[in-house]
Amino acid sequence: MLAAAALVAAGWFGYGWARALIVEKPVAEARDAALSGAMQAAVNLNSVDADDVDTSIENMRSSITGDALVGDLEATEQDIRDRVAETGTSMSAEVLFGTLTELNTDDDVAKALVVLAVRTDTPQFYVVNKVPVVVSMREDGGTWKAELIEPLVSTEMDAGVPPGATPPAPAGDPAAPAPAGDPAQQSPPEGEAGP
Repeated sequence: MLAAAALVAAGWFGYGWARALIVEKPVAEARDAALSGAMQAAVNLNSVDADDVDTSIENMRSSITGDALVGDLEATEQDIRDRVAETGTSMSAEVLFGTLTELNTDDDVAKALVVLAVRTDTPQFYVVNKVPVVVSMREDGGTWKAELIEPLVSTEMDAGVPPGATPPAPAGDPAAPAPAGDPAQQSPPEGEAGP
C-alpha cells in the first residue's frame, strides 16, 4: 500500500516537474521576452536625440517589424531629421509601467500596455507627458519586435524652462520672433506615439 502510494506520488511530482520544464518555463520566458521587447520598442519609438539622430533612427529600426511600421519609418525618417535640425528638439522616454495583455506562443505574437514618461526638450522649454501605448508584438528572428503601436490619450505631467534657457517671448510682442511651437502640440510621425 505504502509502495503504491509512493509510486503515485513520484509519478505526480514527476509529471508536475516535467510540465514546469517543458510547458510553463518556455511560456514564462516568452512572456518576459515579449514584455521586455514591448517596453524597449515603446522607448525607442518615442526617443530622438538631437545630437545623434542616426543612432535614434537605428534604435527605432531595430525595434520594429512588419510592413506597416517599417514603411512608416521609411516614409517619415527624413521628416524626423528635418524637424530635429530645424527646431533642435529632443525626446526621451522612460517606462513608468508595463504589462503583457495577450500572449500567443503558437503564433509568436503578443500585446502589451506600456505607460511612458516622454520628455520633449527644445532650446526654450521642456514638457513631460504621460503617454500610454498599446504595442502589438511579433517574434522576429528570436527577438520580440513591435509591428503596431497605438498611442492612447496622453496627459501633461510637467513643463518649464530648462536651466540657462531663454523663455519664449510673451505673445503679442511685435519685436519678438514667432515661437517655433510647442512640440507637445505637434503631430508625431505615423507609427510613433509622440507626446
